[in-house]
Amino acid sequence: MQKICKHCRKNGKWFPTPVAELETYLNKFIKEDVGVANTTALRKNIAYNIQYLQFQSQVLFEFDVTSVIWTQTLKMQIIVGTSIVEALFYYLLTSKKMCKTTLWKKITSINSKEVKIEGGKYRIENVIFEKLETPIPQGMTLDSMIKKVRSHRFLGSEQQIYSDLNSLRELRNRVHIHDVKNDMDTDWWNVTKNEEGLFNNVLYSVFTGPFFSLTHEEKLFFSFLRNSSVCP
Repeated sequence: MQKICKHCRKNGKWFPTPVAELETYLNKFIKEDVGVANTTALRKNIAYNIQYLQFQSQVLFEFDVTSVIWTQTLKMQIIVGTSIVEALFYYLLTSKKMCKTTLWKKITSINSKEVKIEGGKYRIENVIFEKLETPIPQGMTLDSMIKKVRSHRFLGSEQQIYSDLNSLRELRNRVHIHDVKNDMDTDWWNVTKNEEGLFNNVLYSVFTGPFFSLTHEEKLFFSFLRNSSVCP
């Protein structure tokens, strides 16, 4: 892949894999008319985020940055990459009718005034639901998606990939930078070279795994996940 640095190129912009080519690749898995809404937008958003991962990977491969910038850039790759996996799992489980549904839609809630019961202060909340004609999907967490994908072995029978996915899920939750357990619970200590290897292996396994039937050229889309960046 050409360099990002404009002084290292003769002319023109730096380009990742074109969105159209990524959409053709994604079309092998994400189909129309399978009970999943807005699949065109889903494919495009995944393609845009794959391009972003290619860009950030090239940044870390090409530039000698400080350890803090390296850590934060990798953290953003993990957040974006895990969101792509989440989107793929959402499509997979929804298309296979494996997500929970409900006939009840919450409309509003009504709170009572404060009441005293045996010396304690309480409040009563009444929730009003509307019954629907057609079931709607209930929200799925990434944790519940991974468990379903694991129980059906959609990524194969090797258990390590599912354990690694859970590790990525926990790292993705570091988007909540206020949620720390102690003064050593910082990104600098938790996002390291080991996490880079974990991230690259999981993403490469998903992108080139059983969901897709790749050509040799399409497999090269994800060669950036085989590069090791320069860790300060």
